[in-house]
Amino acid sequence: MYLQILKKDLKRKRAMNVILLVFIILASMFMSSGVSNIITVTTALDSYFEMADVPDYWAMSENKSSDKDICGTLEDASAIDEFRIEEFVSMSQSNITRVGEPLNASNLNQKLVLQSDRNMGINYFLDDGSILKSVPKGKIYVSHFTVKNMGLKVGDKITVEIEGVSHEFTFAGSFKDAVCGTELIGIKRFIMNGEEFDEYMSDETMKNMYGGKCLYIHTANLDKTLSQIADISDSFTFASGADTLGQAYIFNMIIMGLILAVSLILIIISFAVLRFTIAFTLSEEFREIGVMKAIGIRNIKIRGLYLTKYFAISAVGAALGLILSYPFGKMLINYSSESIIIDSSNNGFVNIACAVLTAAVILLFCLSCTGRVSKMSPIDAVRNGQTGERFCKKGVMSLGRSRLGTTVFLAANDIVSSPKRYAVITFTFFLCMSLLIMLSNATASLKSGKLLKYFGQADCHAVTDIGDEAMKFMAEDGHEKVEKYLADMEQTLAENGMPAECMTEYFIYTTISYGEYESKTAILQGTGTTMDMYEYLEGTPPQNSDEIAVTTLLAKQLKAEIGDTVTVSYPTGETAEFIITALYQAMVNQGISARVHTDCDINYIAASGSPSTQIKFTDDPDDEEVLRRIEKIKELYPKFSSVKTAGEDVKDTTGVGDAIDAVKKMSAVLTVILAALITVLVERSFIAKEQAEIALMKAIGIRNAKIYGQHTLRFFIAVTAAVLLAELLGMPITKLCFDPIFRTMGLEMGVEYMQNPVEIYAVFPVIVLTATAVSAFLTSLYTRKIKSSDTASIE
Repeated sequence: MYLQILKKDLKRKRAMNVILLVFIILASMFMSSGVSNIITVTTALDSYFEMADVPDYWAMSENKSSDKDICGTLEDASAIDEFRIEEFVSMSQSNITRVGEPLNASNLNQKLVLQSDRNMGINYFLDDGSILKSVPKGKIYVSHFTVKNMGLKVGDKITVEIEGVSHEFTFAGSFKDAVCGTELIGIKRFIMNGEEFDEYMSDETMKNMYGGKCLYIHTANLDKTLSQIADISDSFTFASGADTLGQAYIFNMIIMGLILAVSLILIIISFAVLRFTIAFTLSEEFREIGVMKAIGIRNIKIRGLYLTKYFAISAVGAALGLILSYPFGKMLINYSSESIIIDSSNNGFVNIACAVLTAAVILLFCLSCTGRVSKMSPIDAVRNGQTGERFCKKGVMSLGRSRLGTTVFLAANDIVSSPKRYAVITFTFFLCMSLLIMLSNATASLKSGKLLKYFGQADCHAVTDIGDEAMKFMAEDGHEKVEKYLADMEQTLAENGMPAECMTEYFIYTTISYGEYESKTAILQGTGTTMDMYEYLEGTPPQNSDEIAVTTLLAKQLKAEIGDTVTVSYPTGETAEFIITALYQAMVNQGISARVHTDCDINYIAASGSPSTQIKFTDDPDDEEVLRRIEKIKELYPKFSSVKTAGEDVKDTTGVGDAIDAVKKMSAVLTVILAALITVLVERSFIAKEQAEIALMKAIGIRNAKIYGQHTLRFFIAVTAAVLLAELLGMPITKLCFDPIFRTMGLEMGVEYMQNPVEIYAVFPVIVLTATAVSAFLTSLYTRKIKSSDTASIE
């Protein structure tokens, strides 16, 4: 008998059961893939570092600024368990050509180095996931992001020429570099055969001016190691522990965090809708439950019947969701696996466990909802589930006092009369819209030139590289050469109708100390700028060559304040004292940096390089004119690898703007699909419950069009409320989610977020409201089957 009842129930309410099955599939898919991805992304970086054998401490030293016995010092340090040394040769983009033409790179913030395939300090992973062991003669491998930026393809012939030593190579493929693999660490490697590398290093001038060493130190006691190698640490142009290297992947972690957020939101939406649907469906079973009680079936048997039904549906849905969770989860993870190796192959058991848990939660929902069975009586089958008693007003609206039209009044009255019912709809759509707005804000910010100030640079219109001069400026008289170079560029631009200020920043990685405290920091010096072009949080900009501004993080490390005197020890062995006059924030060197006055005399032989040349037009051209001038600059300076807007430079520097944009588009598609499914499911449920009311409306002469309008409008009102609430809270939610991430990069005061008004206030609301309205209208057409005679139908 029970089997027959189940079969008839599944057939009689086929539409509702199918929609419920779809949501169980979605819940299982989102739950399985979401939890699996959460586990994967939260352990991905540690796992990647372990596979790559990332050291506890990594440093770079350049031969031109140090002649100390690095190898001997490392061998004598008892705290070091193991160390490896890679030799390299520094170069610029202009040293690389393809078929005689310079390679155009979209990201200029890079220090390019040639390395040998001998004694590799870490594991470099090829595109197929294998480890790079050796490089045949005539071949060359290039780090992943450099390949992407330069547009290299396997089989391309490239020529590397440095100080007269030239070789042609065939590009063999890209590799992932755990130490220098992010855009924030502006060091990108080219790995070649050891014998060919020796030919570059055999030139003494090249070895002394462009040569250097990468040091990989494994130790169980980092503090003791650093004290034992203190004699050589001043010569390091860059140094970092494993924790700091992890912070360099912060923008990649943003993508993973967004995937985590998407997964959590989808899980919450699925279970919220399921809870509502199951409770609502069971509340509509008053006739069946009343009849079963009338013929003597006990409560426990009735509850068991419904538990069996939902167990069957949940088992099928959970199984299908489990199957779909694997490709869906992989699709999400692919957005964040560009920079690192992510291994999610061991999470199969997690997916299965989550699918089982989904089915179990659904049964718990059902068990909870069927608890009301004991309160029902056979008379409910006659009274349509109502007792006929109501001791309070059903709603706050009155048709007699309302000036609203009939359709609008009925729609609004439905909402205020059953707020809990429509709160579920508003909540789910609020989550969807909030996610879209947050992603839009993040994308707009990470593609905006306004973020330049957080990279230690002044505001500008265009950004280009320094061309062939980049390495030549890193000499004792480099500062004067840079000034002349910028002055010549300004004159050329002015002669071609583009009056502009040209400027650049040079970085020197060195040690700064105050009393007993010291820190490895990046010293920034602008050329062509004035000190008031930069943003400060506290104090006054440096006005003399013996004054300095430091980041808030550096000040905390040194226990120093404005007015204190700090000592800078350059890699060349020179020292200088500066008075702190201001505090600022920047992401350079993970928030540990200092800015000296533009007139400060610094030996640029210790410089690590410059990210770019910035051009600020003094006649304030509009965006269209800036783009036109950029094309003209490309014609005037064909040797430049790239000329682009400030926004494009920020996008390339962070390296995740496009990935977040892709996640945003995927989320928009999912939102439309969910909006349609939720609306169809809930509207179909409402029609089943309101059959008698709809029949009564028809009996008193209300036309079908009015009923369609009422059912569509009430969804439209509920979703509009969700959209308005999401737009109101969109920016606070963005700050809440992203400020902690930027804080880890040294931006303790957060960042100035940008918005795309067209997306936030037009595109997203229109697609969500349209999907909802269309779905509600099409589903409301089912009311045509209800006749006025159905007012007395108790089936």
